[in-house]
Amino acid sequence: MLKHLARWRLGSQLLKGSATPARYASESSSRGNPLAGSEETQQKFVNPFSQPTPALNNEAISEISETKEDREKRLKVLQLEADIAHQEGRRVPALDFFQEHHWEHVLTLPTKSARIKYFAFLWQIEMKKESEQRKKVQRAEDTVRRKEEMRKEREENTHIIYGLGHTSMFLRIYDTTINHWQNNRLTRAMQFAPKIVLDCSYDEHMNNREASYAAKQLMLCFAENRLNDEPFDLHYCNAHLESRTMKTLQRFIPTMLNPEFPMNVHPQCFTELFPKQNLVYLTPHCREDLVTYNPDDVYVIGAMVDTMNNEPLSLAKAKRLGLRMAKLPLDRYLQWGSAALKHVPRRKVVENEFQHRREKDHWGTGTRARKLNMRVDHLLDFQEDRRQASSFATPQKVRQRREGMEFQLDTWATGKQKKKQRQN
Repeated sequence: MLKHLARWRLGSQLLKGSATPARYASESSSRGNPLAGSEETQQKFVNPFSQPTPALNNEAISEISETKEDREKRLKVLQLEADIAHQEGRRVPALDFFQEHHWEHVLTLPTKSARIKYFAFLWQIEMKKESEQRKKVQRAEDTVRRKEEMRKEREENTHIIYGLGHTSMFLRIYDTTINHWQNNRLTRAMQFAPKIVLDCSYDEHMNNREASYAAKQLMLCFAENRLNDEPFDLHYCNAHLESRTMKTLQRFIPTMLNPEFPMNVHPQCFTELFPKQNLVYLTPHCREDLVTYNPDDVYVIGAMVDTMNNEPLSLAKAKRLGLRMAKLPLDRYLQWGSAALKHVPRRKVVENEFQHRREKDHWGTGTRARKLNMRVDHLLDFQEDRRQASSFATPQKVRQRREGMEFQLDTWATGKQKKKQRQN
């Protein structure tokens, strides 16, 4: 308990020390302004860690007035906060689990509640990894025990043991062997397969979440291409290793910069690597459809997730570079209203007007048919008493003609007929 109290006191002192310049700045501004009222002179203490930190690019980061010492001091305070919360048994991982990119994201969080949510997210990841590690150790122990039992059984059995497990005709293929074979196929594709360029120059137009999604899609693109029987030769151009997208992609594929790994990562532009007359930029904002595929052309795809920014950036870049443009004819071959598209965003799916009208008419026809659907089969079952029969599920009385119920125009709608019936 004393250890926690001492750490908490140290953290509060660091917070006060880091907040002192902000307090002095507010006091000096109020002294310099003689027309300031009582609201400015009686400003309360504001925690600098609760102020929102906007998402900035590399050029704006250099303009921030926060010094390196202040940043390190704030990082130590946040590390102390996470360590205390972990020792108290909260949903916070240990300090050994945190990496550099985790702390960079923590420094950008505006409030304490946002940090608590992010710590809980990292804690869930840590628990999953520990659970997988325990299962792996358990599987290894079970394998060793099972092999020991099989060895004892073979020693005790003097007869010949038959079966696939005791022959050398079938060899086991390991995952590393499959990976080497797929990498060799990509190496062969670098020599003979058509080339596709992924333009990674849109990092400044995406926020942190969009950059993470873009890196994940780049990883999936590489994985799906490697699994194909005839893969393309992918080139990641304009790949700045210090950008958010490439840092996240490097976490997904740690060996992508190794010289023996079959992945082409270029910091140069694709116009410097390939002839300009062979480049075709695929952009959804173009009016011309890609009708025929030419294997001699090099098709360029913009690596950007535009959930917030819907500007035609790829179209503008293709025009600026003077490249040919085209778009994939998805509307010709896909029924957006009824197809189950797994990797197409929902906002990209435009419902077909004809399909919607047809479904609406079909539903209206079915509704009218259900209203007119009358059950008449049970009307024939009640021959003796017709009043019990009905056209609905529950039998109800049917109107029958009675004596003395002739229509009389003189007494109609006057109430005299009802009085006469009551008197009778």
